[in-house]
Amino acid sequence: HKSDVTQSMLAEPDTFVTAKQGKEAQANRLWEQRGNLMLPMRARLNTVRMLSVRLNQRALGSAWVPCKPQVANIDVDTLEKALCVYLNSSVGALAILGDRSNKTPTYPQFSMADLHKIPVPDFAALGESAALRLAAEYDALCEQALLPLPRMDADPARAALDAAVCDALGIDAERVATIRRHLAAEPSVTGRRYAGLG
Repeated sequence: HKSDVTQSMLAEPDTFVTAKQGKEAQANRLWEQRGNLMLPMRARLNTVRMLSVRLNQRALGSAWVPCKPQVANIDVDTLEKALCVYLNSSVGALAILGDRSNKTPTYPQFSMADLHKIPVPDFAALGESAALRLAAEYDALCEQALLPLPRMDADPARAALDAAVCDALGIDAERVATIRRHLAAEPSVTGRRYAGLG
């Protein structure tokens, strides 16, 4: 989860592992939990760029854990791409960071229970078209580097993700721009005292 390495929504696994002798059955059970869409178990907010990544191959992780979303009548790849865009948007960042009880606010650790509680769009109700619009944005921007969260207000890629989320989910763009400005200035994100929106 190094911010100088993980800079875009499309990421690659960085380690190959093999089962220890005598642990093959346990390893096989874990192996079945692999996924393409990954969520962070922890994040240093003043340097982190990505709050979700997607891999081109299924994997496990320690700093990242797989998320395997399912919605009837929506292709899994489309759904994963749509969620990756949402979770890296300002609204998604607020959803991930808004419900924390960490002793170190600038370096939150997320339990599996925390990750299960992240509010996400109800694509079953919104319909496939909303997921397809966000997935198209993923395809367009998946290799684009995003700036760290404290600079998200000056990040054209993050602004493009926000615009796609506003369009697909029917959210007011000015409200999301306000969220982006305030998150970028939030002391737990910057690691500094609040200095206003300048």
